[in-house]
Amino acid sequence: MPAASSEASRAINVLRSKLIKPQVSGKLVLRELCGEFAKEFLDGEVASKKVGLVVAPAGYGKSTLLAQSFDVLVENNVQCSWLSLDPEDNNPRRFVSHLLAALEVISTDNFAVAGLKEDQHLGADSKVLIEHFVSDTAAKLDFLDFKHALFIDDYHVIDNPDVHTLLERLVLYSSDNTMFVIASRVQPGLAFKSLRVREKVSELTARELAFAPNEAEEFLNGTKQLGLDSELIQALDRRTEGWVAGLQLAALALVGQTDSEDFIREFSGTDRDVTDYLGEVVLAQQSDSTRRFLLWTSLLERMNADIANAILGFESSQAILEQVDGQNLFVIPLDRNREWYRYHHLFRDFLNVQMLKENPGDVEGVYQRAVTWCVDQGQTSEAINYALRGGLYDRAMDLIKETAKSLLQNSGEHWTMLRWVRQLPQDYVTRRPEIAVAYSWSLIFSRQYAEAREVQKTLSDLSEQQSPELKAQLLYGINLNQCVLEGACDNSERASVLVKEWLHDHSQAEPGDLMTAYVMQSYSALSMFELELGISATEKAIAIGLEHSLDYFHSWARACAGMLYMQRGDVTAAIEHYRLGIEHNNRNTSAFSYMGSLNTVLLAEAYYEQNDLTQAEELLEDRFEYIDNESVVEVAYASYRVLARLQFLKADLDAGLSVIRLGKESATQAKLPRLFALLCGLEIHSLLAAGQGKEARRIAIENDLDRIETASVGIGEVRDLVHAELLLDAGQPDEVLQMVDAIELRLAEEGRLRRLLEVLLLRCRAELQLARSDDATYSLCRALEIGAAGGLYRVFLDASGDILQLVERLAKEDAGKLTKPAADLVANLTMDVAGASTVKQSDIGRSDDARKPGDVLFENLTKRERQMLDTIAGGETNKEIAESLFISEQTVKWHLHQLYQKLGVKNRTSAIARARDLLLID
Repeated sequence: MPAASSEASRAINVLRSKLIKPQVSGKLVLRELCGEFAKEFLDGEVASKKVGLVVAPAGYGKSTLLAQSFDVLVENNVQCSWLSLDPEDNNPRRFVSHLLAALEVISTDNFAVAGLKEDQHLGADSKVLIEHFVSDTAAKLDFLDFKHALFIDDYHVIDNPDVHTLLERLVLYSSDNTMFVIASRVQPGLAFKSLRVREKVSELTARELAFAPNEAEEFLNGTKQLGLDSELIQALDRRTEGWVAGLQLAALALVGQTDSEDFIREFSGTDRDVTDYLGEVVLAQQSDSTRRFLLWTSLLERMNADIANAILGFESSQAILEQVDGQNLFVIPLDRNREWYRYHHLFRDFLNVQMLKENPGDVEGVYQRAVTWCVDQGQTSEAINYALRGGLYDRAMDLIKETAKSLLQNSGEHWTMLRWVRQLPQDYVTRRPEIAVAYSWSLIFSRQYAEAREVQKTLSDLSEQQSPELKAQLLYGINLNQCVLEGACDNSERASVLVKEWLHDHSQAEPGDLMTAYVMQSYSALSMFELELGISATEKAIAIGLEHSLDYFHSWARACAGMLYMQRGDVTAAIEHYRLGIEHNNRNTSAFSYMGSLNTVLLAEAYYEQNDLTQAEELLEDRFEYIDNESVVEVAYASYRVLARLQFLKADLDAGLSVIRLGKESATQAKLPRLFALLCGLEIHSLLAAGQGKEARRIAIENDLDRIETASVGIGEVRDLVHAELLLDAGQPDEVLQMVDAIELRLAEEGRLRRLLEVLLLRCRAELQLARSDDATYSLCRALEIGAAGGLYRVFLDASGDILQLVERLAKEDAGKLTKPAADLVANLTMDVAGASTVKQSDIGRSDDARKPGDVLFENLTKRERQMLDTIAGGETNKEIAESLFISEQTVKWHLHQLYQKLGVKNRTSAIARARDLLLID
């Protein structure tokens, strides 16, 4: 579920310095390795590579190698762009903003984006951003008809799985014209197994990057002009093991040494030992002012003269920066104007240690001044990071409190909030409870419900100890969060009570919060079958959304309104709401956002009910991951139901049942008993409709709906209707009629005409079994009137054969009993039933043997299905595929199910063989 929105729309700041490729000095060793590596990405006799991984510890020249490879590719007419990462890029929105800015360098026309607006992809979860960004960006890259490469440096700073997923999927989905070169200190969390199998990945490690003796000699004597004899060079190369940074430090330390031989023989050991020893030698050569500059500024992530002056208390930082830059003291310029710099990571680590040894009492003051400077410059996030790093927790909490609402409600940056709060001391809750409220909100929208409940409990206990005024302020946020939490966990009754209380107490709340409450009220009312209350709540939410231009929330309200009208049996009104929901969502957000997907899958259900199967199928394409991972109970059930019915029509019973069973697995894992019960009911109904009563009873006994917790009204109703259908199949229609009498009355009182129509058809079947023809006709007429008034059509075509026979008889003999809309419905149904009867069973769902090698694949594979084909060809298990793509195993099974169906096979082995026949894989 999404975070609230406001009218504010600020662009996420893009640091252009991160897009600048490091300048390659003409004095550097130009390595053959670089040319060989770069040329693997160019067309030749062997297919060019798609991914280059350069993985080695700090100091092995990864950035230099990438920069030199960049230049080689540019010389070969490959368009290249550069992106250097930092820890803040673990925020998916910031990562996407900078990635788009880097791609803009390749093609301004296709990627003219300076950064994402903070209200784009509002709070829906990072998965929403991933879905949109990958699909949209891959499509734009497909339009580029020239070779292009994106170089990404320092990927080791990324530890957020969402960012791994985003980049990995972009790599897998982009065309072969797009190349990615990635440098990291550790093996990145990216799964490229299928690309490796196809030999599309080129990888270099520390072993390849280490300088060979001849390269060490060229570096020390050619570049640094130290005049060392070959024995000393070999000794130094052995001691550093070709480690480039070690050789660089040694070269700096050797300047001015009178006895190079003694110096080289003085040190030995690990990289850390070499760094400490050589670093101390290099540092000892600096003046007091330069030494102080190096130590104090090493506490900064990046620096320019202004912030350096602020923390050092003098005005000469620019001159010192130019001096250390000129001396190659491991300081790296971040822009072409050489205003912003950072230290080489390894040298900075050494300086940090030295700073703590020599000036421990100055560390806090440096961080305090860095925080102040960043706040004055409007760089709040960096200020918070420095405050946390320096242990300035009160200052950090003040800043977090100030920015929390904007951070979460305007941009949904939950990952950032979680990261900040987890660095605070344990007592932050009592010191700044407002931050804990924001933290619990982020936990909810990150689907970390158990921890969210713990925080909510702590806050509730704490509120009792506060003054009345502070207690009221706390309860405002605590109780709103609790409403959302209970709704997310499908505790509808609890959510309904809480949201009514909240609205009573906060009728004049801020628009975004008020809209959140009304939407949650409408959703809980939907689950509790309080349709009038739900519709009233959605109308209020829609009005607030229109008044305050809260398009994303407006979309949410429209989806709830549409679901409520579907319960009332008014498909036409529901479709109008879903279309408006999509329209408002798409004004500022992708169609693949949470709300975009929500309205899309619900619109697919509505089109299915109108018998527009093509539209329904097209809308559901590529939405399974949303259905499986994101959607709430009503949405998930509607989606699984339509997907299953489309499979019944398109393939066979087993194909449809497979979809239902995937949904049951998902419901079990997500701990959603109501969804499980609904899908059990659908499975049993489908088996009975197919004449498999014995299997239906086995499923009923195996799943025993009586054991499922019946706190929800919906579960009890599902259980009763399942029992009624089983009784009818067992030839006990009298008992069925007794059961549906009470259900009918309740449905009519609640205004739930869609379910009432289904129950009337069940009654009609029982009456037909009892040979009560007039009663059956009357029940059918009532159902037809409901269907005609609300646009429900497909429910009749999906009904049993005896119902359809009665429809045909009604058309011939008793059409005068119906209103004109209902009579028209009967006429259309009669034509459709007659048309369907001419379709041969052999034309539906071709068997495994029906397609022969050489046949044309009549349905194109989606990009995800092609990816599945690559992974199974590479031997990956379902679990491995799920883990590598950060999706559920149910989602993997769905895509494989679709793949097998399109290929006309039933297992992996046949799929691989068939794909080879069609030249889909090598």
